[in-house]
Amino acid sequence: MAVLFMVEVHTLDAWMAPGVGGGFLHDLLLMMGGFAAPSFLFMAGLSQQLASASAARRGVPPAARLRAALSRALWLLSVAYAFRFAEFVLGGAFRLSGGWRDILRVDILNVIAIALALAAVLDFLAPGRRALAVFVLAAAAVAGLAPLAAEWRHPASRLLDYVYATFPRANFSLANWSAFLLAGSAVGKLLRDRDRPALLLALGGALFAGGWLADLLPAVYRHQDFWHTSPSWFAMRLGGVLALTSIWQLVPARAAGALSALRLLGRHSLLGYVASIELTYGVWTHPFHRTLTLGGTLAGILAMVGVTWALAAVAERWDGWRSGRAAPPPPAVPAA
Repeated sequence: MAVLFMVEVHTLDAWMAPGVGGGFLHDLLLMMGGFAAPSFLFMAGLSQQLASASAARRGVPPAARLRAALSRALWLLSVAYAFRFAEFVLGGAFRLSGGWRDILRVDILNVIAIALALAAVLDFLAPGRRALAVFVLAAAAVAGLAPLAAEWRHPASRLLDYVYATFPRANFSLANWSAFLLAGSAVGKLLRDRDRPALLLALGGALFAGGWLADLLPAVYRHQDFWHTSPSWFAMRLGGVLALTSIWQLVPARAAGALSALRLLGRHSLLGYVASIELTYGVWTHPFHRTLTLGGTLAGILAMVGVTWALAAVAERWDGWRSGRAAPPPPAVPAA
């Protein structure tokens, strides 16, 4: 679902003409697209914890699990910079003065990588039942300190941009986006042994109601931007993500076959991210940029979803072919 939200919001932002839209459908599409980044971050933290629990059941020691998690985070960070470099070359930014600075811009892959490394370290330092409380406190601390981070006028530094910065130096920052991943890590601890849809739904409702009521109170921070750093916005958006997660856990197992297309998109979400950026904002679809009506944009969203699914299907077949080549040959069967 996060992949679908991402494809939808990228297509809407890149292709719909300025001044077009408005009304219920337009607002609904914007609201759905707003769940893309929080869902990706949340699921990254949750899936890392489920993978760690699976490795623990196989007897992998904590130090080895930490090394594996840090290696994957470092790999993802390298992918983030490699993708920015590819955009720099393919988009022609090398022809612009200072265009190389786009390579260093902090984006969502950068934030996911650093937050995954942080979550892995916290899990290693606080094993067992304490980890749940540590992740909850860490997520609350990041969300609560986000307005202070936004108010901090730090020196020009690409490392400090990770803490908080705005466009063009950053599209995402650790404050407060990493809090979604830490919250997903906490939920991963809850779901290590079984699904808990009722608990997640109750937590989601409580967070949404608490964030909505808190936003009605006088501002606590001197710098409090609701759509970017407000803890109220974080609580309400996290509540929605928890509610969506609980709803999907209620889907009966016999419906698994009907959801295979969604699982396919989820398994190749990184490919979907690259495709949804390059095929909407890139030179390949330049005639569509900021030119379509709302109806045309809806058709474009459906087309992009189809293209993204087709690319995921090709990647699935490629992975199957590679794993088949890597598998050892079956042992010879003696004649009767």
